[in-house]
Amino acid sequence: MNQPTQIVSLVLLAVCLGGCGTTRWSDTPRTATEQRLISNAIDESVNSIDVSPLAHQKVFFDTSNIDDSVQQKYLISSLKYHLLRNGCYVLEKKEDADYVVEARAGVIGTDHHDLLIGIPESSLGAGIPGMPASLPEMALYKKTNQLGEAKIGLFAYHRTDGNLVWSSDTKISNKLAKSVWAMGIGPMQRDGTDGPIRWAGEAPPQLPKLAMPALSVPQFARKDQPETPEYEMPELAPPPSELDSGKVSIQPAGNEIPVLK
Repeated sequence: MNQPTQIVSLVLLAVCLGGCGTTRWSDTPRTATEQRLISNAIDESVNSIDVSPLAHQKVFFDTSNIDDSVQQKYLISSLKYHLLRNGCYVLEKKEDADYVVEARAGVIGTDHHDLLIGIPESSLGAGIPGMPASLPEMALYKKTNQLGEAKIGLFAYHRTDGNLVWSSDTKISNKLAKSVWAMGIGPMQRDGTDGPIRWAGEAPPQLPKLAMPALSVPQFARKDQPETPEYEMPELAPPPSELDSGKVSIQPAGNEIPVLK
């Protein structure tokens, strides 16, 4: 094989090999949307608990009743930070504290709700030659809601005698994520925060702003409209002080002042 043929063969081989490539994709067991909904609900519930009566007190934080909660490490850390931020002295050893603060979580989880206006995906049962095994979903309108909810409470009792000294009401908070499809277009999403609506996980495209040229409206004068005559201000009468002195007399033009008898 001569040299030009070898060069051409190498170039063709490089072109064929250069177009090959793979990318590995993976997903976490729990979606980011689910974790964000729950953590935001936890934040709102925890921040609404007023722990000011425990300020400047030595407390031991008991987390034994929330160790099996969803995102329990985040929940425990959020509650502990809330106590510290409000002036509580959180001690590691129970015997060094004056009070024990115990946490409880009634709800830490999510709900899922779907709405479909159209024909759902359906199976045709036994396969028929030439026929599909299932019919695809045909939706005019489709909505999916995911709700994250947290119900959290705290109470404190004296370490030695066990008397209840303080209790908070259970605080309930929920966050909602929405996804909407209309006429096969979507999803349009709101992720449970105060952010803008997103289009398939991304910010919606912004339409370019068109700069409109400044228009000047010409002023046209009507030909049949007469010109406005100039107005002359009449002469003002002298002050009353001069009239009373008799130095000034007013006479209308062309006439003498009539004398009343």
